[in-house]
Amino acid sequence: MVALTGGVLAGCAARLPEPSVADAARAAKVWPGTTLDDLHRGKQQYVQRCSGCHGLIDPHQFQAGRWPGFVKEMSGKLSISSNEVVDLTRYLVVASESPQTH
Repeated sequence: MVALTGGVLAGCAARLPEPSVADAARAAKVWPGTTLDDLHRGKQQYVQRCSGCHGLIDPHQFQAGRWPGFVKEMSGKLSISSNEVVDLTRYLVVASESPQTH
């Protein structure tokens, strides 16, 4: 099991990076057609799905390349669709690369 205890935000979704138009443009390079709504949906799913089992991790705590593996591992413990996995992964990867505001 991956230990994701460092940087726990104790469920404080307000401190998570808010997706921007620039984030959507960056995401579209990896996931063509990505919209700002897609990133907002990923953030919402992160808050709703992941906080049920553990505190929310600041996406900046890990490099972007680590998030896909974390999401894949954790998604095996939940009943979520492949689209939700993509949404979660896309949000966390892009958020981890966004400028820190706190």
